[in-house]
Amino acid sequence: MKQIKVRCTDPFQAFSGTNLLYEVKEGDELTADLYEETEEYFATDSQGREVYVGCLDMDGNLVLQDFELVEEGADKHEPV
Repeated sequence: MKQIKVRCTDPFQAFSGTNLLYEVKEGDELTADLYEETEEYFATDSQGREVYVGCLDMDGNLVLQDFELVEEGADKHEPV
């Protein structure tokens, strides 16, 4: 499960001071990649900005933040 597809359940934005870091709208579907060193999943928003999606807990279970899982192993699809 190196890549997952998730759907945003609650819209949110993240700021650093007055700078918008990223924005995700309700219903947005994102493909997130696993950063193996920290076991965290990151995706990009519609503007290409990095978004934290969730992580794997100590037992290897997926823990998502403001997202629901749409598909595991999104990277395993055969090209059409």
